[in-house]
Amino acid sequence: MSAPPTLNALMKAEQMKSKSFKVGRSAKTGRFTTVKKATQRKSTHVVETIKKK
Repeated sequence: MSAPPTLNALMKAEQMKSKSFKVGRSAKTGRFTTVKKATQRKSTHVVETIKKK
């Protein structure tokens, strides 16, 4: 028997279908961060939506 897919696997499968994806970015340095961290630190981070080519 195979185990049910993990949440991470389901998220990756959803991202493969979508035409865009979200990334977090530090507004101070421009470095990429996680979306979770960007939503928690709204004064110093932004969430960007990037279209897939």
